[in-house]
Amino acid sequence: MRNPIVSLIAFILVINTCLCSTASGQKEFGFKMPERTKKIEIPFEQHNNLIIIPVTLNRFLTLKFILDTGVENAILTEKLYADIMDVNYIREITIDGPGLIDSVEAYIANQITFGLPGGVIGHNMNMLVLKEDYLKLSENIGDDVHGIIGYDIFSRFVVDIDYDDNIITLHDPKRYKKSKRSVEVPIEIRGSKPFVNATIRQDSQKTKLEIMIDTGASHAALIDYNYLDGIEPPEKTIETRLGRGIAGDIPGHIGRMDSVKIDCFDFSEMLVSAPYDGAYNKIIKRGARVGTFGGELLTRFNVTFDYQNSKLYLRKGDDFKSPFEYDMSGLSLNAVGKNLDTLKVVHVDKGSPAFNADIKKGDTIHSINGKSLRYHSLSDIYNLLQSRDGRKIRVKLYRDGGREKVKFRLKRII
Repeated sequence: MRNPIVSLIAFILVINTCLCSTASGQKEFGFKMPERTKKIEIPFEQHNNLIIIPVTLNRFLTLKFILDTGVENAILTEKLYADIMDVNYIREITIDGPGLIDSVEAYIANQITFGLPGGVIGHNMNMLVLKEDYLKLSENIGDDVHGIIGYDIFSRFVVDIDYDDNIITLHDPKRYKKSKRSVEVPIEIRGSKPFVNATIRQDSQKTKLEIMIDTGASHAALIDYNYLDGIEPPEKTIETRLGRGIAGDIPGHIGRMDSVKIDCFDFSEMLVSAPYDGAYNKIIKRGARVGTFGGELLTRFNVTFDYQNSKLYLRKGDDFKSPFEYDMSGLSLNAVGKNLDTLKVVHVDKGSPAFNADIKKGDTIHSINGKSLRYHSLSDIYNLLQSRDGRKIRVKLYRDGGREKVKFRLKRII
């Protein structure tokens, strides 16, 4: 059974740049299934509530990509791989994205062939290649992940995501029939991104909003309260690093909403991330409006996206009733090193158990309660740090060439 604990890292991968197709004449363009195929199942890996699938570029190089409803065009985060394939760049562009940096540089590559398991091929497609690895996906996820893909897949197929069994099923839209156990929820596809109506309640105040569904974010919900009338942020919050976007780290606060309702599904005490002004608002104005629902909410369902008919089909998953929990240590960690087998402290929340135990940004961690990245995933480490209020944590770390042992207890702060 999948551990339901929410990951500390929230990737906000909303890109608004439109790369127009350069395919012409009778050339095939976009993804297609093999002839006479109704559906194809694709196993996926799940890290920090993110969906990771294998994608083969130009029938030559297979890399791991995040499946993300928040991106219009595929993104390759490390230019090295594009250079190895000698792709054709048609121009250089500047793009905005969530984070503290104003903009980042990227190239547009065209005539790329994408391949998915089961013989699904995408012909003559464009791809955004980041000039530098701004996102650091591998370090933040703890696995070799080098790309993001979204609308190219969702626009062509009905996409069923079974979070319980880690299986994606791509359906021919003309032949798809929804499960009788699914609840049908209307969505609107706006600028390639799916939006759903929701009702949120805070301190006896209630409002309806349209919010983007983002499989490329691991949080439960992210809200910019500047765009909500009559709803104030939760009174109790903690200041932290919400995650990383294409333009750098996203600072802000974490709190709890009293109630979130989507159709007939009602959740109480849901964790909500609230970014600082300037860290995320440019993207919200242009694409995600007031914010997003992410993987920590979606993993409580098995979800089917039907863009062709503007429908979302929801079925309760194994973790539907699991509580929303947040990190209880105050640590933000990255996986570093050639084999991503070394834990590095990238942030420590002030006043947290880790902070009071004198763990510092830049420390290298050998193990936590005996767990290291040599035998466990970064998700496993985070699950441990979000597991139980009062749990004793033993940390072995390296600092200034010396080895130290530190102890503290987890504390449910929010």
